[in-house]
Amino acid sequence: MRKTIIILALVMPLGLMAVEVTDTTIVYNGKQFFISDDPVETRISVYTQDSNQLTKASETKFVNNQEVERIYVSSPILPTNSSLSYSSMHPTIWLGSKSLSTNIGNKESTTSKEGIHARGGFEIGITTAEGILPINKRGNFLFSTAIQMVYNKHSFQNSALLANDGHHIAFEDHTNAPASANYMSYASMRVPFMLGYAPTVNWSTDWLDTQFGIGIVPEYRFGKARYMFEPEAFGNPVERKLNLYHWGMNVDFNMVLGPVKFCASIDLLPLFKTTDGKKAYCSSLNFGINIGELFGKRSQNGSF
Repeated sequence: MRKTIIILALVMPLGLMAVEVTDTTIVYNGKQFFISDDPVETRISVYTQDSNQLTKASETKFVNNQEVERIYVSSPILPTNSSLSYSSMHPTIWLGSKSLSTNIGNKESTTSKEGIHARGGFEIGITTAEGILPINKRGNFLFSTAIQMVYNKHSFQNSALLANDGHHIAFEDHTNAPASANYMSYASMRVPFMLGYAPTVNWSTDWLDTQFGIGIVPEYRFGKARYMFEPEAFGNPVERKLNLYHWGMNVDFNMVLGPVKFCASIDLLPLFKTTDGKKAYCSSLNFGINIGELFGKRSQNGSF
């Protein structure tokens, strides 16, 4: 009787521990089977040994009585480490300040700024798709590309009325009849190609991972810009379509703090050229949020 009580005393904690454990790893026939369970789903992942590195071969999820199965194919060229996860290099949505200058990078004097009569602006953008791929074995260097749609708005000095002179922009002096609003807006598509560095990869899966990126970003501007000049005191509003250069090329510098993204962008090609030979270049500073990562969704190795 005493032996039975002792055995039960030893077994009961083990039984309680078995109830509490939700993640289990089983090694069988050279493969590792990882089973995880939470209130939302049950996931079974199969890993195989590939060059002294575990590679995910398949994964099955059971959610709401539905079964979803994925098969993973490794590449002999690209590094494969299924344990890696990254923060996205780009925000789902962002807002930024935008400026125009006659010099690349907005290094300008007051005189050069008045040459294109710029007065600030902003942009609003969304990232519709993004892919991340590690490019070294450790996985701390990565390549990222995305498709982004942007709404851009530039304001001008109230005494300048913009007009097209062929494919160039001309400015008419309206000092005696200034505007209450003087701006142009246009939509564009950006496709960044970015080299990223993730110093904290594999350190943890914390919410606040840090990444840095630099890349080239081709940009295409749709159609003509919509221009609006609204008189301050009298007269009818002037609404026009302005010719811009359709193609742009930017250099982007990104800093990632988990779901929070910062970006500085410098245009290498002009937005437009004035009739007196000045070129207008864009630059911007942006702040954005990746909505999926706010809820714990992270980008996996090789995901596109």
